[in-house]
Amino acid sequence: MVSIKKPFLLFTIYYLLFTILCGCTVTYPQDKIRESIVRICKQEYKSDVLVETAGRTMVIYLPLSDLMDFSFALTKTASEKINDVIFSAARVALSTDARIDFYCVIAHDIKVPELQIIIIKNVEDVKRLFANDISRGEYMKRMLIDLRWSPQAKKEQVVKEIFNRMNLDPKWQGQVMEDFFRSDPTSLGDIGYWNNKFYIKDITKPEFLAEQIANRIKLEFREDKSLKENFLLKSAKGVYVSQNGKRLFRFEVFAERSAGTTTGTIEDSDKIFGTVLSVAAHVIHGYHFKDYDGVEAFDQKEGRSIEVDPEELEAFRTKKLKLSEIGV
Repeated sequence: MVSIKKPFLLFTIYYLLFTILCGCTVTYPQDKIRESIVRICKQEYKSDVLVETAGRTMVIYLPLSDLMDFSFALTKTASEKINDVIFSAARVALSTDARIDFYCVIAHDIKVPELQIIIIKNVEDVKRLFANDISRGEYMKRMLIDLRWSPQAKKEQVVKEIFNRMNLDPKWQGQVMEDFFRSDPTSLGDIGYWNNKFYIKDITKPEFLAEQIANRIKLEFREDKSLKENFLLKSAKGVYVSQNGKRLFRFEVFAERSAGTTTGTIEDSDKIFGTVLSVAAHVIHGYHFKDYDGVEAFDQKEGRSIEVDPEELEAFRTKKLKLSEIGV
C-alpha cells in the first residue's frame, strides 16, 4: 500500500467544487464515455490516456515519465496528474447514462513499466460523500490504492525464461504466450496494463469489500496502539468465495508477536479474530451489504479459525455478543 495524502485532500476539494458546477443531466452518453475521458484529460490536463470498460467498470490507463522519486514516493507531478485523471473519471461516471459502479486508474512509469499504481473507487461512495452521508476520512479509507509490480509482467518474464531454457523457436513464443498466458484477470490483484494491453475485469462489490476490509485490517495493525506494540503483521488477505451453496468473506491474517512480548497463543488468535470481525462488521454495515452467509477469520500462524453468520456479526458490532460467546 502506498500513502497518498495532500494530493487526495486537494482532490476532495475538486469534488466539492464539481458538485456545485454540475447538475444531474446526462452530459456524457454511454457510447461517448471513452472518448469523453480521453478528450477531457488531453484538453484540460495535457495528459494522454487510454480508456477501456469491462461491464460496469471503467478503467483509465495513464503513462507517466516520473511516477516515483528515489524514496519510492509518488512525485508531486505524478500525484497531480493522477488526481486530474481521477477527477475526469468522476465527472464522466457521475454524468452518464451508462451503468458505472467502479472506476479504476492504472498509472505506471514508462521507464519502469513493471511498476504500477492501481486506484479503485466505488461510484456510490462518491455520491455518498457529496450527500454528506459519509465523512471525508471514511471516504478515503473506502478507496483501494496499491503500488505493485505488474502481475502480467512477472508472469511473462518467468514464462520467457522457461521458453529460453527449452530453446523454443522465437517465432512460436509470442503465439504460445498469447494463447496460454495472456488472459483476463480473475481477481483485483491481477488488474493492470502491460505491453499495450489492458488486463481488467468487471469489479464486483463483494470482492471490492473483501479487499477493502483486508486493507483496513492492515491499517488497524498500524494505528491501534495495542496491536502495534504487540504484533508484527506479515500479511492480511481477503476474498469473497461461494462454495457449497455458501457465500463467505474469508480473511487470512499472519501476525507474529513483537520481540520482548509474550502471551498465550489462544489470546493472540482471539485478538486477531476480534480485530478482523470488528473491521468486517464496520465495513459490511456501512455498505448495507446483505449478500453473504458468513465471515471467516483465519489465524495463519496458529492455524485457528472462527466463522460467524450475519446475525452474529451484527450482534458483535453492536456489542450485544462477545467474541467468547460466538458459536456457544
